[in-house]
Amino acid sequence: MSVLYTSLLRPLLFQLPAEAAHDIGKATLKHAFPWNVLSRMFRVDDPRLHTRVGGLELSSPVGLAAGFDKNAEALAGLDHLGFGYLTVGSILPTERPGNAKPRLIRYPDKESMLNCYGLPSDGLERCAQRLEAFRATRPRTPVIANIDSPSEESYLKSFARVEPYVDAVEFGVQCPNNPDDHGEFHNHAAFESLLKSALKVRTKPVFVKIVSYQDEKQRQNRLELVEIAASLGVDGITVPGAWRQPEPKLSMGYGHSSGHMLFSKTLQTVRDVYSITRGRVAIKANGGIFTGDEAFQVLAAGASTVELLTGFVYRGWDVAERINRELLALLDEHRVPEVRRVREFAMA
Repeated sequence: MSVLYTSLLRPLLFQLPAEAAHDIGKATLKHAFPWNVLSRMFRVDDPRLHTRVGGLELSSPVGLAAGFDKNAEALAGLDHLGFGYLTVGSILPTERPGNAKPRLIRYPDKESMLNCYGLPSDGLERCAQRLEAFRATRPRTPVIANIDSPSEESYLKSFARVEPYVDAVEFGVQCPNNPDDHGEFHNHAAFESLLKSALKVRTKPVFVKIVSYQDEKQRQNRLELVEIAASLGVDGITVPGAWRQPEPKLSMGYGHSSGHMLFSKTLQTVRDVYSITRGRVAIKANGGIFTGDEAFQVLAAGASTVELLTGFVYRGWDVAERINRELLALLDEHRVPEVRRVREFAMA
């Protein structure tokens, strides 16, 4: 399957504009067939991969990051591709077109991309209806809904609407490609108030995704937010390794990076976050993870799960299966009994 994708289908898709290819790939996953028939090819059922993250029981630590399926349209197919969990979104309170096109560009030589999507969304109601319909199919893969809103009130409205139909909710604190978002929730008081309000009413795990940092001042702010989140009792934290870069071919003149060129930044970010959390909350590692070896490294650094997006685009449908098998081989090589104990053995 991987050879078919990388040698035939990917070259054809990469002849198209990046966003058009993304939309085609997503469209192929809108229905369960043929993925339900092929699901045995993608699933690695081994108890050594099982892990518990923020109250979620996962068959694998390899998840799909927010951004691929922004509007919960492709869950029927994604459910069969061997991921430990699926993150949809960001889901916004109202419909939003996002930034003008072009807003996605590939760098195949670096297995990376830049995007300035600016949070396009079908809006809360349409996405919630899709999540409800998918929930009714009794899916095998846990789903996390990533939500983003301009105010605490609208965050809580979105939270209440989607929580019944997902396994956890992730609050996206800021989209760096959204020109209307000035990082208001990087303010300690606003951030703390939002999380306290959500945690009072939650019935399921709550995760928070904090935008990355590019200088020491931002780093200190993000780590202070991590401490606030951990002390309040959130279940997990995602801090991606992305950074902003100029790109005149994109409509905004810049974009935020994803893919292999991020890996070293992601690894350092996980170390930074773990230095604050010290195992109190789960860490979801996001950025540049394509292989089992890279997944093993970030797990050893303190991550609880790894999330894929660009790796999915470049490696194809069976990327989770391949990473899971590579992780099992590394567990054997390093004599680690189960994936949840990678850091413990790495530090021994």
